[in-house]
Amino acid sequence: MRSLRSTSLSLTVLAVAALAPWQTGVALQRDEPLPADAVEQTLSDFQRALDERWSYRHANDADFGGAVEALRQRAAAGITVDQLGLELQKIISLGIDGHAAVSWFRLPNERYLPFLVEPVGDRFVAFWPDRSGFVEADSPYLARIDGLTISQWREAAAPLAPQGSPQYVRRNALRALRAIEFLRQLAGVAPSDVVRVELESRDGQRVKTVELPLAERGPVYGTWPQAMSRFMPGGVGYLRLPSMDGGAVAAIRQWMPRFADEAGLVVDVRDNGGGSRDALLELYRWLAAPDDPPRVANAAAYRLHPQHDRDHLAARFMYRADSPHWTPRQRSAIDDFTERFAPQWEPTVEQFSAWHYLVLDAAESDGHARFDKPVVVLMNAKCFSATDIFLAGMASLPQVTLLGTASGGGSARSQTVRLGPTGLRLRIGSMASLQPDGRLFDGHGVAPDVVVEPTPEYFIGGEDRQLQAALELIRSRAAEPAPASDAAPQ
Repeated sequence: MRSLRSTSLSLTVLAVAALAPWQTGVALQRDEPLPADAVEQTLSDFQRALDERWSYRHANDADFGGAVEALRQRAAAGITVDQLGLELQKIISLGIDGHAAVSWFRLPNERYLPFLVEPVGDRFVAFWPDRSGFVEADSPYLARIDGLTISQWREAAAPLAPQGSPQYVRRNALRALRAIEFLRQLAGVAPSDVVRVELESRDGQRVKTVELPLAERGPVYGTWPQAMSRFMPGGVGYLRLPSMDGGAVAAIRQWMPRFADEAGLVVDVRDNGGGSRDALLELYRWLAAPDDPPRVANAAAYRLHPQHDRDHLAARFMYRADSPHWTPRQRSAIDDFTERFAPQWEPTVEQFSAWHYLVLDAAESDGHARFDKPVVVLMNAKCFSATDIFLAGMASLPQVTLLGTASGGGSARSQTVRLGPTGLRLRIGSMASLQPDGRLFDGHGVAPDVVVEPTPEYFIGGEDRQLQAALELIRSRAAEPAPASDAAPQ
C-alpha cells in the first residue's frame, strides 16, 4: 500500500514514507488496532489544540467537539493509526482553515488516475500529466468517470479538505481525485483495473468513452505555466513569480530596472501557492510613489496561547497599532483604516490579541525610479497563502488590475502540533486574517477585477487567453490620453 500524506492543499503529496516505530514513540503496527491509551491521548491532544490554539475554531458553526466524541466512541471498537489519521482529517476539514491538515497517515490507495483534471468555467479538461495533449484531442472536456459526474466525485472528496472558498474546495477535490481507488470506496464505485472515462466535444454534442489502465504512480500537477520573465511584443514586460520565496524577490530586483521603459507590466502569479510576504513588499516599492500614503493590506489577530508571544505576527510584518515599529505616517494610515474597517468576523478579546496590521509604504524604497504605467496581475485558484496577501496588496494600487479567476483564500500563521504517540501531526492556523474589505481570506479568496477563464489549450501549452487579455488591457490603457492638467493656462 502506497502512502499518501494528507495536506490542506488536498492530498497533494503522493509518496510520503510511513513512520517507523522509533519515530512514533510506540511500537506501532500500521495494520493493527492502536492501544486504547494511545487513541485517547491522540484525541485529547487534537481536541485541546482545536480549543486552545486554533484561530479558526469558531469561524463557522461546525461541531468539532461532537465529531471528536463520535470518533472516540467508534474507535473503542478498534482503529489503526491510518484510520485514525483519516478520521481526524475529516474532522479538521469541517472548518474553513485552508492550511489545516492532519499528516503522516496513509490512504488505502495503490493506483491512480492516469491523467490530470483542471476547471475551465463550469466544465473540466482532461489532459496527460506531461501536458503533451488532451486525453482525447477532439473531446477535451471530462464529463464522467466510472459513470459518475465530476460533481458527484467532488461530493465524495469533500470530507477530505477544509470547507474554504468554492474555488478552494473544487481545486482540492480535483487533486484528491487522483487517488481514484480510495475515492471509489467513498463514492461506492466497484474496484477495477481500468477507469472508464466519458469525454465531451467542445460543443457538448458528442461524447466519447474510453477505458484507461490505472497508473502505478500519482500524476503531478506542478506549477503552471512554466514560463520565464521576459520582454513581450509591443513594449510590455512579463514578470513571472511562480512562488513567494527569495527567488521572487531576486526576480523583481533583476527585472524591474530592465522594464523601466516598457509601456506596461504583466505580473504572473498563477499557481503560486505562497511562501513569504517579502515579494509583495519589494514589488510595492517599485510601483508606489514615495509620497503615496501608506496602505493597509491585511489585518489580523492571533490566538492567545502561552507559546504565542507578543511579537507572534512579526514574521508576517504585522504589528499592533501602538507598536513603536510604525512611523507617524504609517500610524496615521492605520488610524484612517480602523475608522472604516468592518470585520466580517470579530475575534473575541478573551481569546485573541489586539488587531495587527500589514502596512505597505514606498517611502522606505531604495530610491529607484517608480514604474507608474499600467500593471496587470494574472491570478487563479491555485494562488494561496502569501500569494493571497500579495494580491490584496497589489489591488490597493490604482494602476494595478487583477485579472483571471479568484484566488484560493488562506492566511493562517500555521503551527504544527504532535498528536499523542502515534506520529500523527496536526497543522492549524494561529491567526485570524482579514482582507482590507473586512472579509476573511479563508472561505473567500481574493476576487479579480476582470474575470477571464483559461482555454483548454492553456493547460497543454497552447493559447493563453488570460495573458492575451492582459496584454490587450495594457495596450488599450497605454493608448489612452493622459489626464488633462488642472493647472491654469499660461
